[in-house]
Amino acid sequence: MTDIERRLYKFLLLTDAAAIVVSMVAGPLQHTSIAIGAAASACLVSLCLIGYGIYFWVKR
Repeated sequence: MTDIERRLYKFLLLTDAAAIVVSMVAGPLQHTSIAIGAAASACLVSLCLIGYGIYFWVKR
């Protein structure tokens, strides 16, 4: 993994964490559509990060 890819990975990890927090806060505040959208985005980003990590782990 190059330096740029590591930085992008860390950025996407922080974005994923932010989406999870937004989902956790918006749910109890009765903002259902925002909570579902943020949770779906977090799931998608998480799956991509896991796949990307496994791709580079196998190359080693």
